[in-house]
Amino acid sequence: MKFLLIALSFAALLLGCSEPTERIENKLTDYLQDDLKFMVAETIRSSKDKGVLLDTPYYRIKDFRLFDGAEARIYGAYAEVDFFIYKDIAMHEKRKYRYDVNTRGWDRYKKEWKFGADTLK
Repeated sequence: MKFLLIALSFAALLLGCSEPTERIENKLTDYLQDDLKFMVAETIRSSKDKGVLLDTPYYRIKDFRLFDGAEARIYGAYAEVDFFIYKDIAMHEKRKYRYDVNTRGWDRYKKEWKFGADTLK
C-alpha cells in the first residue's frame, strides 16, 4: 500500500510539472513573431530598401507536433515554419524549432532558404 501511495504521488508530481499545450503554443507564437520582426529589420538594414519586402510579411506553421512519454524527456514539441518576407523573389526561409522541457522555452535549431512561393496564397 505504501508503494502505491508513493507511485501515485510521483505520478501526480510529474503531471503537475508538465506545461499546458496552450502555453507551449503561445510561447511559439511569441518566438515566431520575434523571428519575423528580426528578419524584416535585418533585410531593411542590409538592403536599405523597404520596397523588396511584402506589405505584410508572414509565416506559416507547416508542422507542429507535441511529444509524450520517453520522447518528451528533453523536447516536448516540434515546429517547422516557413517565413515569407520578399515581394518579388519566390523564396522563403524554412526554420525548425523544438521546445526544451527543462528550460521551458523554444529553441531554433535549423534555418535554410528554399526557392518557391507560398502554395497556399
